[in-house]
Amino acid sequence: MAVLSKGNKFPLELSPELMNLVKGKSSLMRLSAAEPIPFNGKEMFTFNLDKEIEVVGENEKKSDGGATMGSVSITPVKVVYSMRVSDEFRYAAQEKRIEWLRAFSQGLVRKIAKGFDLMAFHGINPRTGNAAATQIGNNHFDYQVTKTVYESAVSANATVEAAIAEVGDDEWGVSGLIAAPSFRADLAKETDGDNRPIFPELKWGAAPAELNGLPFEVNGTVNYGNSPDVAIVGDFAEYFRWGYAKEVMVEMIEYGDPDNTGVDLKGSNQVCLRGEAYIGWAIMIPEAFCRVLKSPSITLDKLTDTVAAGSTTTLTATTYPAGETVTWTTSKASVATVSDGSVTGVAAGKAKITAAITVDGVTYTASCDVTVTGS
Repeated sequence: MAVLSKGNKFPLELSPELMNLVKGKSSLMRLSAAEPIPFNGKEMFTFNLDKEIEVVGENEKKSDGGATMGSVSITPVKVVYSMRVSDEFRYAAQEKRIEWLRAFSQGLVRKIAKGFDLMAFHGINPRTGNAAATQIGNNHFDYQVTKTVYESAVSANATVEAAIAEVGDDEWGVSGLIAAPSFRADLAKETDGDNRPIFPELKWGAAPAELNGLPFEVNGTVNYGNSPDVAIVGDFAEYFRWGYAKEVMVEMIEYGDPDNTGVDLKGSNQVCLRGEAYIGWAIMIPEAFCRVLKSPSITLDKLTDTVAAGSTTTLTATTYPAGETVTWTTSKASVATVSDGSVTGVAAGKAKITAAITVDGVTYTASCDVTVTGS
């Protein structure tokens, strides 16, 4: 068995299994195929045949069908995780060090899997939550996939059907559904006409590998942070590719300040365990996917308000999607009027002020009960 010393990598007996473990914990990796990639990246080509095949007789002229060719590059992104431990690690028995390294690797595997999904879904640096514009750029689902549907407030099942239809309209297949936990819960609540669960296999937080015969994943990375995504459907098996330039490596560092903490390792009786990997991915055909976005909404900053007759008060509406046109109405113009959120008291009494937006033909509202007092 290899001895782990300064600068040595993870013992060879452990390295090959790490990327397989990562794949087992990443939703995107489980639903798609790996593609070996070199350090300088790999260019992959896509072909779309523009027309259908034609029937011709002997000696008849054949027409040009046409084809559109594109290319997608898979460039590996370096990801790193560092952890300081007491330098007692250096002097422990070999078997004990291997035990510690296995524990570290198990945690590292979970972090790489979660980080991979976050990067590919949203293009962010998993550590900071900010956009990784230089390293990832626009190579992520939030930017590439422009087909979207909003979650229905009535039926999550109908929402999935609508998303599948969006993909199928262009003749792409659907090989998987990745849902946020909240969307899984909405599916679990679905009932038929006899009030029986449509998806009983989702009861009590269960997440089966298939739902209605479709490969199914539940993953909190889908709606991570401020993402409006609640699910993604599409042909992951054919049109999402990922790969790694080399196996996950773990090394022990004894000197310096490798994690930029300002504390020297040797001077503080510590060593640093560092794991790193080079992983790349590509969305081959963005049109083969559809993102399910959270249901549109509108809220007001006040549920109740009081204003004197002849005076004004202001209501502020927040909408999702942002920037939607808000329509304001009053239930009783003789008591209070409203214009662009500015409410004017007319006479003593009560009125309900309603703000509304319409998205894809569906109207969403929020209201404030206003009491007008005498002037």
